[in-house]
Amino acid sequence: MTVQGARAILGPQSSVESAFVAGLATQAQLPVVSFSATSPSVSPATAAFFARAALSDASQADAIAALATHFGWRRVVPIYQDDDYGAAFVPFLVDALTAERTEVPYRCALPAAATHDAIAAALLRMQSEQTRVFVLHTRPGLAKNVFAAAVDTGMMAEGYVWVITDGLTGLLGSVDPPQGVIGLTPHVPHTTRLRDVKKRWAHRYMRDHRDAEPAQAVMGCYALWAYDAAWAVASAAERLSPGDLSSPPGLVGGKGGPTDIAGLGKSRSGPSFLRAINDTKFDGLGGKFELVNGELAVPAFQVVNIMDSGRERIIGFWSARHGLSRQVDSGSNESSGELRPVIWPGDSTVRPTGWVQPTSARKLRVAVPGNVSDSYKPIVRLEVDPATNQTTASGFVIEVFEAAVRLLPYALPFEYVKAASMPYDDLVQAVGNGVSRTP
Repeated sequence: MTVQGARAILGPQSSVESAFVAGLATQAQLPVVSFSATSPSVSPATAAFFARAALSDASQADAIAALATHFGWRRVVPIYQDDDYGAAFVPFLVDALTAERTEVPYRCALPAAATHDAIAAALLRMQSEQTRVFVLHTRPGLAKNVFAAAVDTGMMAEGYVWVITDGLTGLLGSVDPPQGVIGLTPHVPHTTRLRDVKKRWAHRYMRDHRDAEPAQAVMGCYALWAYDAAWAVASAAERLSPGDLSSPPGLVGGKGGPTDIAGLGKSRSGPSFLRAINDTKFDGLGGKFELVNGELAVPAFQVVNIMDSGRERIIGFWSARHGLSRQVDSGSNESSGELRPVIWPGDSTVRPTGWVQPTSARKLRVAVPGNVSDSYKPIVRLEVDPATNQTTASGFVIEVFEAAVRLLPYALPFEYVKAASMPYDDLVQAVGNGVSRTP
């Protein structure tokens, strides 16, 4: 790539490429405006001359956490692509879920080139566990293979929950998710201008790709962001002062040639151009275009339910201001905090609990003192049937523990284990070692 004669860079396409280019551009003080690099691994916070005219993946983490809270799912498992795109999003998701008191008991990282058998094996391992709520964050190619394996392993049946991130919801034609999947996508206001552009786009696409399916001609968010990003750069260029425009384009003051990274020069108009880009505001195809600290501001997400044949049905919206609601700007009206009815996997209309009794999970072993004085037996008491060797526990402490277990929104198998009377420090050590000392 050469930047001779350039005043700004529009792109590149992937987050990995953008991170590399943004580092060089910051060194050269040359603005980089990306419309497709959504990974939080590259941001204006780490590269001062990088501007994201697309949605950061991190911005949807709170919306996913709100869905988990709304439906009462206390455990969620992320399935993500094991690269910079997928792995950079997971910490934000875990933090958002944890803030809502939702656990992430385990994670499933899949390589981009994972085979059907490898994906199926990973899904079967998860099927043997308790959690039935999965958040899928991968590229479309891998997502399509994951859904195919999920169907084959019976994990698109009643009781399962699948949530896809906006990178997949915006490209449904390439993913082909089964019915019942929940998806997030940025809310784009419907305007006459947008309808006309989409119509012309679809007509030209089908003319140039006669064998394509109509769903592939849909103009998704990435196309809208690309259009608005180009418009923002052009608009900012028009507002540059005559002094900036009179300065030579490209980099000046470099000590090496055009391919000498260490000897890059600097753009004289770069700082002014970046300020102009960050100050640009207009009504674009994707809605109001505004960069906040170099990041595209997205006021709301649509929550969609995938139906048969890849159709999507809007069941509500999420915004940082109003949370979940049936209307995009509900405020405090009666639809706030509600969503429209959902068709879940297996054509079910019953909200999945998000868990089942695990098929391969060890029981929680609860150590209970076996020898206590009569005065303490109303508090805790343990008995072992000599005929059946069955252990039972009773008393106030046991009742409180079992009441807490019943309040959990998932199964917690446990068993009582008789422990010998011992000093408290020794008991703590035994619990830490996972062993019990019987008399």
